[in-house]
Parts: sequence; C-alpha cells; structure tokens
Amino acid sequence: MRILVDGDACPNKSEIAYIAKKYNVHMIVYGDYAHIFQANDYEVKQTDVGTDHVDMLIVNDAKKNDLVITQDYGLASLLLSKKVKVLHISGMIIDESRIEGLLMSRYISSKQRKANHRVKGPSKRTKEDIHYFLQQLESILKQQSILI
Repeated sequence: MRILVDGDACPNKSEIAYIAKKYNVHMIVYGDYAHIFQANDYEVKQTDVGTDHVDMLIVNDAKKNDLVITQDYGLASLLLSKKVKVLHISGMIIDESRIEGLLMSRYISSKQRKANHRVKGPSKRTKEDIHYFLQQLESILKQQSILI
C-alpha cells in the first residue's frame, strides 16, 4: 500500500506524512509545476500545468490497494474501478456505494454554475474536521497493517 495525495488542493500534507511514516507507508504527492511542495518526508511527482494532467498521472500510477487522498469525485470514480481506496479530505471514505450520488451532486452544481446561479462551496475546515480526517487516515492504515 502507498498513499497517493492529490496535492494541488490537499491540506495537511505534513500530518499525512507523519502518519505515513508511523505506519511505514510510502507517500507520493502529485501536483503540477505551478505548485511547490516541501518534499522532506515524501516523494513528489509533478506534471505540466493543465486540466486533468495531475489526475491522469495519479490514475496511471495508482495500483490496487493504494490509498488516494483527493476531493475530486471524478478522479475518485476512475480510481474505484482500479480497486484503489479513496479518502476525501473531509474524512469521508469514497466507495462504490457513495460515488454515484457524489458525481450527481457535482453534475448538478456544475449545471447551476453554468446558469449563473451561486453555488455555495464547502465550509472552512475546522480543527474537528482535520482531526476526523487524520483519524480516518490512521484507521485505514491500521486496518491495512493488520491485514499484512
């Protein structure tokens, strides 16, 4: 198992790296060349700037049983077909039972934005949200270490 992080919009990379190191799990952060990452505790893979370049790099690199951290539901749907575990930065585990509803909500929001309707974005992450996300991450890694 590896942790693959969609780095452009993923906060808490240092905390994720700390947990990955604790469980001896390799971590890779993906981003485009427009972003700079502090790569002390993890590997960085970068690609050209452009729509979906980072997502396609992640999809091509991801292997069965890897864990990807992202808030991109389209990327998540592609990864689920490869038997990759997906964790949203909210701490929600994205799986087959949730993905259809998440993609539908993304589609509806997109249609509303195109019609110039204001679509409320996600609320600011609280300390509790961050704590829950990190708990979920650690729980997944604990489960995986038991299975090995």
